[in-house]
Amino acid sequence: ITAGGLGVNDSLDARGASEGMVGQNNARKALGVVQKMIRNGKIAGRAILLAGQPSTGKTALAMGLAHKLGGDTPFTSIAASEIYSLEMSKTEAITQAIRRSIGVRIKEETEIIEGEVVEIILERPAAGAGVKTGKLTLKTTEMEAMYELGQKMIDALTKEKVAAGDVIAIDQASGKISKLGRSLARGNDYDAMGAMTRFVQCPQGEL
Repeated sequence: ITAGGLGVNDSLDARGASEGMVGQNNARKALGVVQKMIRNGKIAGRAILLAGQPSTGKTALAMGLAHKLGGDTPFTSIAASEIYSLEMSKTEAITQAIRRSIGVRIKEETEIIEGEVVEIILERPAAGAGVKTGKLTLKTTEMEAMYELGQKMIDALTKEKVAAGDVIAIDQASGKISKLGRSLARGNDYDAMGAMTRFVQCPQGEL
């Protein structure tokens, strides 16, 4: 079955084999009526339950209806086995599926700091145990600045294997660090050369 529509004519009668659909003529006609009701705004905020035995085309009918309503209509398919196998809670899994289904788009704005690493200084606790702190010096083509590091930032830098000469991006809201590549100015460093090494320009502007 290919997603194309419900395979009904203007009178909402099901065609024999059309738009990837075959069989279930009464169900296709019923969904054709539902489609018209949705377009006329007469069924907003309501749900439709398609019931039937396994492999009778319920999912195909739902896909056909979504396709017929246009490309902006999201279609989300999820099975009970998926919910039980996911690492997240069942409530969160269902909530995310519902959000995808109703087309909720969440836009977030965040501030990103991009710069070339000049120096990383880690200060270890005198007792040898405890929270690590440190300082990170970043630069752009126009300025240089030093930032205080906490345990979370240090762990992120260590995970990304960030070193002096790397160009990184820091999400100020979450503290996530992404390594963008190696500064072109360090192109002659023999320890940085490798088949997978990516060289990038030092960021411009202010940090």
